[in-house]
Amino acid sequence: RTRGIPVLGAGVIYPVPEDEYLVEPFEIPKHWLRAYALDVGWNWTAALWGAYDRDVETWYLYHAYKVSQAQPSIHAAAVKAPGAWIPGVIDPAANGRGQEDGRRLIETYQGLGLSLVEADNAVEAGLYECWERLSTGRLKAFTSLDAWRKEIRLYRRDERGRVVKINDHLM
Repeated sequence: RTRGIPVLGAGVIYPVPEDEYLVEPFEIPKHWLRAYALDVGWNWTAALWGAYDRDVETWYLYHAYKVSQAQPSIHAAAVKAPGAWIPGVIDPAANGRGQEDGRRLIETYQGLGLSLVEADNAVEAGLYECWERLSTGRLKAFTSLDAWRKEIRLYRRDERGRVVKINDHLM
């Protein structure tokens, strides 16, 4: 800062004020669609749940899980806890591994009872979709998601415009 160097490299990925997307937790209506996204790895495995209000075309992020260095069976039990019926998506490359290794991990988690399909892992398209939703009020997050809030505040690009892949598991 003292030398005029930005603290967040080229800047935050989602330059949207928190008060525009944070909401107090509320009981989610049973008829809303639900889903979660799963990011698996040894250092961190994370999952983020969302509920979709079709009437206003808005996603509400309402629950998060983030634990390091545990077996898939531990993670699978935690992911099923909010509702084993809730479907999920997972990166087919599974935390930077090759496609084949990622598919085997998906099969492992499916074998543990998770309903998972491969996510579209087009990074830039996904970033712009999230930014669009945040800035138009069609993506909201519960204020209770402390780990997610920490991550989004530091989710940034470096000086070359590349996404900084540090502490971004819930992103």
